[in-house]
Amino acid sequence: MRIGYARCSTLTQELQSQLDALATHGIGRGKIFAEKISSRVRGRPQFEAALALARQIKAHARTAASS
Repeated sequence: MRIGYARCSTLTQELQSQLDALATHGIGRGKIFAEKISSRVRGRPQFEAALALARQIKAHARTAASS
């Protein structure tokens, strides 16, 4: 399973080309996290959400493999 993350650092930049590239690689909209946020900002909510999903998937895969 793939998860995508797209980010632009200014409000004037567009995410669409990144979103299109992720979709081209078969990553569904429900698995793409995107945000427009400065690189100076410490907290990136969508990045954290992507990491949380990746951890959930990994934990589920471990549980399924041990069953």
